Amino acid sequence: MNKPIKSFVVANDNIEAETQRWEAETRAPFVSQHPERRDPFVTQSLKWPIKPLYTPTDLEQVGFDYLADCGYPGEYPYTRSTRPNGHRSDFWTMTQVTGFGKGADWAKRARYMLDQGLSGLILEYDLATTNGYDSDDPMVEGEVGRAGMALDSLEDLEAAFDLPFDKLQYLMSVCNAPQPVNLAMIIAALEKKGVDPKDFVLHIVNGILIEYTCVGRYIYPPEHGLRIATDCIEYIIRNHPNWAPLSIISAQLQPAKANPVQEIAFSLAIACAYIDATLERGLDIDTVAPYLNHFVVNVDMDFFEGICKFRAFRKCWARLMKERYGATRPEALKIRMMTSPTTIALTLQQPLNNIGRLAIMATACALGGAGEAMTTPLYDEAHALPAEDAIRVGAALQHIVAHETGVAETIDPLAGSYYVETLTKQIEDAAFQELDKIFAMGGATKAIAQGYFQRALGHEQYEQNKDIEEGRRKWIGVNHLRLEEEKREIEIFRLDGNMEDEQVQKVRDLRTRRDQAAVDAALEKVREAARAGDNLVPPCLEAVKVYATHGELCNAMRDVFGVHTPDSQMSGV
Repeated sequence: MNKPIKSFVVANDNIEAETQRWEAETRAPFVSQHPERRDPFVTQSLKWPIKPLYTPTDLEQVGFDYLADCGYPGEYPYTRSTRPNGHRSDFWTMTQVTGFGKGADWAKRARYMLDQGLSGLILEYDLATTNGYDSDDPMVEGEVGRAGMALDSLEDLEAAFDLPFDKLQYLMSVCNAPQPVNLAMIIAALEKKGVDPKDFVLHIVNGILIEYTCVGRYIYPPEHGLRIATDCIEYIIRNHPNWAPLSIISAQLQPAKANPVQEIAFSLAIACAYIDATLERGLDIDTVAPYLNHFVVNVDMDFFEGICKFRAFRKCWARLMKERYGATRPEALKIRMMTSPTTIALTLQQPLNNIGRLAIMATACALGGAGEAMTTPLYDEAHALPAEDAIRVGAALQHIVAHETGVAETIDPLAGSYYVETLTKQIEDAAFQELDKIFAMGGATKAIAQGYFQRALGHEQYEQNKDIEEGRRKWIGVNHLRLEEEKREIEIFRLDGNMEDEQVQKVRDLRTRRDQAAVDAALEKVREAARAGDNLVPPCLEAVKVYATHGELCNAMRDVFGVHTPDSQMSGV
C-alpha cells in the first residue's frame, strides 16, 4: 500500500526561528574557528549584501508571490521565459560579431563562420562608416576597415553579400548614426542578389540614443538622430514586417560599467523614447511594441547577478508595456533578447583563461533564458581582431553549452531558488524606482541632454575600477595570480597592409564611372526630405541605387541637420 506523502510545508515563523537557531548553534561556532574570507560579501556590480543563507522568509520580506512574480513560461509576466517550452523545442540562434576590411574580406570570413555551425552574424562597420565618412576622407586615414567592414557604396555590400543565404538565418547590422543609408544599401544589395526579404531576417540595431549616452558614434544632434531612427522603424514596420528595426543595446551600457539596475532602467527609458516617437507616426502600441523590444543584454562574471538580471528584464518589459502603454497583445508584452557574455571580463593577460570565462558566462546566459539569440565574444579580442581559431572555439563553446551541459533541458531551472527569486525581485523593484526618476526628468532624451545617464555611468566606472585596483575584486592575471614574465603564445590576426589603399582607390574609381547628374539629383532629394520631415529611407534607397556614396549621403543630411557637438562636462563621451 502506498504511504501518504509527508508534507514538508513549514510556517515561515518556524523557519525564521530555526534559522536563528542554526545561526547561533551551528554556523557561528564554525565561523569563529574558520573566519570568512571576505567581509562583507556583496554582488559585484550592485554591491548588495549577500547573506550566507536564503530561506522562504527572504521571499516573504521582498513580497514575492509565485503567480505574480514568477508565473509560467510563455505567460505574463514572462519572468521564466517568453517561450512556452524554453529551449526544449529548439536552441537559440547562435551568432558572433564580425567585421573588418573590404566587403570581399568580410564575405570570406562570414562563410567560414557559418561553416563552424553558426546561423547568425552581427556585421560591424569601421569607424569611418559609423561616423559618416567615405574611406578617402582625410578625417579617417588609418581607420579604414580596422574596427569593422568599410562601407562606401552599394558595391561594397554587393561583394559582402556573396553568402550562402540558405545557411544564414539572421543578420544584424550595426550602423546607428547613418542608419537610413545603411538600411537602404542593404535593401538594394539584397535586391541585386535576388534574396526575398520575406525569407531573410534582417535586424538593424538603429540605437542612436545609446551613442549619445556612452559610445560616441553619433553625427547629428539628438533630436535629429531620434527622427532618423524613427524613420527606419516606421519604414520597416510598413514595408518589411518580418524584419527587426531596432535594438536597445544595454550590452553597450554594461561595458560602460552600468550596474544591472541601471542597465534595465536606462534601456527601458530609451525604449520608451523610441516608442513615443513612433506612436506619433500613427501606429498603435500593440503594433509597435513587438518591433521595438530587441534588447542585447550582457552578463558579467557575477553568475547570479546576471541570471537574475535576465529574469527581471523580461518582467520589467512586460509590466512597462502593460501598465504604461496599455499593450494587450502577448507579442507586445514579450521582450525579445539577445544575450552575450561581456567583453570587459576578458583580459589581455593570460588570454586562454578567457575561454573559461566565456564558458561560465555563456552558461549563465542559457540558465537565464538565453533569449532568441546568443552571441559570444572571443578569447583573443583583447589582442586584435579575432583569429579563425578563436572563432572556431567560440562557435563550439555555444554548442557545448547547448548540447553537453543539460542547462537547456528544462525551463528556467533556477526558479524557486530562494536567492535567485529574492535577487530577481530586488532588481525589478529597484529598476522601477530608477525608471520613475528618469520619467520625472522628462524621459530618456531629457536625461541624456542633462547628462544624468553619463554622470551615473562615470560614478559606476570609478567605483568598479577602484574595486579592482584595491583588490576587493579578484581578476585572475590582472591583480591576482599574475605572471610577471608572461609569454603570450597566441595567434594574432593581421589585416592586409594594402587593404586601406585599395578601398580608397575603389571609391575614387566609382566616382569616375557613375552618372554624376543622377547622383546629384538623388542627393538633393535627400536634402528635401530632411527639410520637409519626410521619411528618409525612400530617397536614400533611390540614391544608393545610382551609387551615391555613404559619405555623400551623410553629408547631405549634415547640410540640413548640422552636427552634434556635446558639452564635455555633461556628456561623458
